[in-house]
This record gives sequence, structure tokens and C-alpha cells, in this order.
Amino acid sequence: MKIEKLFKDVEYTVLQIVSDEITGKNIEFDSRKIENGDIFIALEGAITDGHEFINKAIENGAKTILVEKEVPLVEGIGYFLVKDLRKKMGIIASNFYDYPQNKLKIVGVTGTNGKTTITYILESILGENKIARIGTVEYKIGEEVIPAPNTTPSSLEIIKICKKAIEKGIKYLVMEVSSHGLDIGRVDMLRFESGIFTNLTLDHLDYHKTMENYFLAKRKLFDLVKDKKNSIINIDDEYGKKYFQYTNGISYSTKEAADIQGKIKRITREGQEVEIKIFDKVYNVNLKLLGRYNLYNLLGAIGAVKILGISDEEIIEKIDKIHGAPGRFQPVKTEADFTIIVDYAHTGDALENILKSINEFKTNRIITVFGCGGDRDKTKRPIMGRIAEKYSDIVVVTSDNPRTEEPNEIIKDIVIGLEKDNHIIEINREKAIEKAVELAQKNDIILIAGKGHENYQIIGREKIHFDDREEAIRAVNNLKNIVR
Repeated sequence: MKIEKLFKDVEYTVLQIVSDEITGKNIEFDSRKIENGDIFIALEGAITDGHEFINKAIENGAKTILVEKEVPLVEGIGYFLVKDLRKKMGIIASNFYDYPQNKLKIVGVTGTNGKTTITYILESILGENKIARIGTVEYKIGEEVIPAPNTTPSSLEIIKICKKAIEKGIKYLVMEVSSHGLDIGRVDMLRFESGIFTNLTLDHLDYHKTMENYFLAKRKLFDLVKDKKNSIINIDDEYGKKYFQYTNGISYSTKEAADIQGKIKRITREGQEVEIKIFDKVYNVNLKLLGRYNLYNLLGAIGAVKILGISDEEIIEKIDKIHGAPGRFQPVKTEADFTIIVDYAHTGDALENILKSINEFKTNRIITVFGCGGDRDKTKRPIMGRIAEKYSDIVVVTSDNPRTEEPNEIIKDIVIGLEKDNHIIEINREKAIEKAVELAQKNDIILIAGKGHENYQIIGREKIHFDDREEAIRAVNNLKNIVR
């Protein structure tokens, strides 16, 4: 490949050139993955600086180095300086790998809550092994599953996923698009067939500072949709109404007239009977996913697959087979005479949604176990406390992922929102789950919220194995008298 092609549409400065041809097969920003002839991208990060690993990359065979600042030059190696390299990496990778993303039909999902579940619904409708999926739980390319360190991976990783998907004959890519990923340009090189907006609630203000900034970051997705009218917008959300005005897209709602509408007719522990209107046709279906918020998730997904040309008949046929994402309203199988549900709810809106849903079919008490993450938006902590207290009979306040914050200080922030005397404080999450199980009576429902699919706790900067589902099973097994 010619140097000019690699840097098409990218400004760059030549620091040292050896050849106008690049012979390597890959681009990497991890020096350990470099092979002979590859391109190494040296990125400045918050914790590590990729420029410190240039020599290691050269030892492993790198022949071309892209940098964000001037560095000592090694003879026989090409060096090129690109300002704002992290943001330009997606274009460079697209040039190098010949824009594989343009051969896929891509659906992006953004919003505070519901993104993960929608991608799983899309997968169920489009075919489990016929799509690539990128999101919080995992990255999946057909049958291949890759651990997900970030909701929206780096632009380079996205391009590589697209390349692999094309090689496997895959047609669709469905992906969660985080506000952070949009803000720093991780998806700037993509063009979406459609973009789905779920909702916008208090979250990530540690990064965005204001809701207006958060709103504008999310809006960037619709500028990347090939036709803004193919944006699928929840108009029951106050910010959704603004996005709808911006896009003139396809609306969905459970409360008012919309292109795609849904109404719950009956709800049980096993699922819900719902009426769905897809443009001008009405259908009655059974949805195994519980709660009004999951009806919203279904409606958003229906809008996207209609744009992809999927018929109403195929959509309705697939709805009965839809399964939720791991750690989203996930029942834990035990021999207890009470129910345990694990959910990822880590915002006030998400916690309220799931607790409202549980209240619709409860026959006894609700016990909620939850905490809040450290080094994240503090303003939502007392709000989540109030919500847990309002919709639960007993609240067990505990630790989540404290990170570098003192867990007791996080709990103090939560407790500010509590007014009733129906809460217990247990800083140790394992013991908090044990306490909830010990307190549970026949037909109670225990909700363990905040971590969902995660199988770790982040304490300091260390990840320690911890799975709410495993801990719940262990706690039940330790009970001497299961049937009461």
C-alpha cells in the first residue's frame, strides 16, 4: 500500500520515510501484537503512553510508526506524525483495510438504558449466527465471542471486527454506541443504516458535566445515519422528542400516537401479552421479556429491522423466541421458595423501571440489594436510594465497584436519599446478598442490582472475581431450611 493511500483524508507530517510502500498486514496499538512489517500506532493514554513502547514494537517487527509527538528516530523505520491520532485512527484503519464497514448494514443503538437488550433482540430477529454484535457484555462475530473491555471499542478494533465479519460472510453489524465513544470519535468512520435512541437519564455526568453535553454527544449518532429519517426515536422520552424534531425519523411509544406503538395487555412472572402496531397494522404477541421498558426495547428494535427490509410476519414469528441479554432481568435458578433476579440496573431510571415491573406481579415482599460505582457520577446516588426505598419493602445498601473511592463514602451518598427505616447497610457485597437471602420469606422477590452480567468487582484498580449470580446460589445453598 502507498503511504498516500494510508493517509487519505488525514493530515500528517513525515518525520522519517524509508519507502513510499507499506508492506505489513496489520495495524496495532498494542506492541505485543506486532508482527514483521506491521504498523504501530503510539497513542497517549490516561494511564500509559504508547510512545514508550515504540522500541518494543520495532523489536517485534514494526516498520512504520505513527506518533502524536516527536520521538527519537531509529534508522530504517518510517515515522509519521498525526495530530489527534486517536480520533484519526478510524480513518487510517479504514484506508488500510479497504473500508470493510461499507460492506455491512450497521445498526447503532444509543441511550442511557436498554442498549444491550436491544442488540440481543436484533440478533434474535436477524439470526444469531448471521450478525456481528458489539456491546457491553461481549463482542460477537457469528459464532465467535470476544470479551468486551468497553461498550464501544476503539475505532481500530471496530474496523477489524467489520473485516472479520465480511470474511465470514456476515451481512449485519448491530452495536451499542456509547456517549463517550461518540464524543471521542470512535465511530466517525461508520455510516449507519439506522440509529435507535432509547432514553436519556442522569448518568455519566462525571465525564459530560452537564445533561446538555450528554444530549449533544448522543445526538452525534444521527449525523452518522445515512438518512436521518431512518433514526428510530422513543418519543415518550423528553430528550427523544428533541431528537425526533432533529431527525424527523421513525417514532415509537407506549403512550401516544407513533409509527410503532406498544401496549401491555397482561403481565405475569413468565412474560407479558402485548399489542403492537407496526405503522398501520396491529398484532397481539407474547413477549417473554418482562416490564414496560422491555416493550420499549422491542419497539425500537422493530423500527430498525423494518428499515432493513424484514417483514412484519417474520418479526412477529421471532418475538416469541426472543431472549434477554445476560444479567438483564435474569432469574437465578435455585431451590428456594422465593425468587432471585439479577439486573445490571445502575442508574435511577433503570432501577425504577425494573422495580416497577416487579411490583406489577409480586405476591409478597421485594428485597433490593444495590450499591453505586465509585469514580462515577455522584449525583445519582441519593436518587437511586430514594427509588430503591420507594419500590422495595427492604433495601440492603452495599458496595458495587468502588474503584478508587472509599466504599463507606459512596454508601453515605446513597443513604442521604433514604427517608424510611427499611434499609440495612452491609458494605461487603457477598454478606449483603447473604443477608437478603436470610431475610427472604416464601414468595418474596430479591433484586440484586447494579452488576448484572459482570463477574468481577473493581476495588482500587484491581479486578476481583465476583458474580452476583454465583453468590446468590451459594447463599441459598448455605440456608439450612430452604422450604419454609
